[in-house]
Formats: sequence, structure tokens, C-alpha cells
Amino acid sequence: MSLQLLCRLDSSDPAATCDALMNDAEDQAQAGLSRLQMWTEDGTAVWILFDVNDRAKAEAWLTRAAADTHGRRAAVTASTAHFLTTA
Repeated sequence: MSLQLLCRLDSSDPAATCDALMNDAEDQAQAGLSRLQMWTEDGTAVWILFDVNDRAKAEAWLTRAAADTHGRRAAVTASTAHFLTTA
């Protein structure tokens, strides 16, 4: 079974949030994350799905990403993250 990470980022500017996520691709890869899909929801949120190769590295990336993306640069106002395994 594969492990995936589903994140929801509430955003005041989804385009800025998407740009910040795209610019973070190298850090995501170093954390063992492969971006599978990204969606926007009603102009208020961005959802992103990753395949996870190393949960510990992914959890560390989440901590760093929250510090980096919450606020003006990426317009993130709140976030949630869920590790999921395929059934």
C-alpha cells in the first residue's frame, strides 16, 4: 500500500499559494514527496496530493512549509494535512 499526503491550504490568494508550492518543488523532492495533483476550491483554498516515500521527512517538510507559507508570501491563512494509505 502506498502512502499519500493530502493537504488543504486555505488562502486569500490561491494563485500565490500555487506559485509558492511550485517554487517549493526542490524541497518537496528532498522530503521524499512527489506531487501528484493540485486543485483550487472556490477561490478560497488549494488542495495538493503527494505520494510519500519517507513519512519522517514529509512530516519535517510539513513543519517547515507551515512556517514558510503561512502569511503574506503564499497567502495561506490556515492548513490541514492528512497522511493516507490506499485501500
